[in-house]
Amino acid sequence: MVTYVAKLAALVLAVSIAATVLTISARAGEPPAAKNCVGAEEASAHAAGDDEAPPKFSRAMFQRRLTLDVSLDGADGRELPISIEAVCGLPKRRAKEGAALAGNDGIALLLPRTQIWLDGTRLSGTEAPTAIDGADTAVLKVRLVRPHAWREDEDGGRIPTFRTGRIDITD
Repeated sequence: MVTYVAKLAALVLAVSIAATVLTISARAGEPPAAKNCVGAEEASAHAAGDDEAPPKFSRAMFQRRLTLDVSLDGADGRELPISIEAVCGLPKRRAKEGAALAGNDGIALLLPRTQIWLDGTRLSGTEAPTAIDGADTAVLKVRLVRPHAWREDEDGGRIPTFRTGRIDITD
């Protein structure tokens, strides 16, 4: 009986230690892997110079927190021009709406509360803008703003604009 209890206690301890090691080994600043992604290659990209109206989105799309895999081109004040490579964190019923964003350009608004992370470390002060200017790619946690508040691109066309909560610089 004592042997059985000792073995059970050892097993519980081993499982507890393994769970702790896995938790500690995960980087604190690294976001969890994104799920349910729509990539640019799957999206129906609009031709440059298209005079089409902005895509229509459901109310649920504006309330959803999205994960964007993007290419960056340096910040312009509080606006960060982005090229959207993939849109993640969508249920299947919103995949078509995500496809309307993937493969297009957008603007990520840098808010006072926006967190900027590099290699698991949260950046602050002058480190953050410097890191963004030198970055090529990032993963953003965002919410899509309503089309009436979308910013304009250099040609005067309205492009999707996002309130940015977190930026994880990947390269």
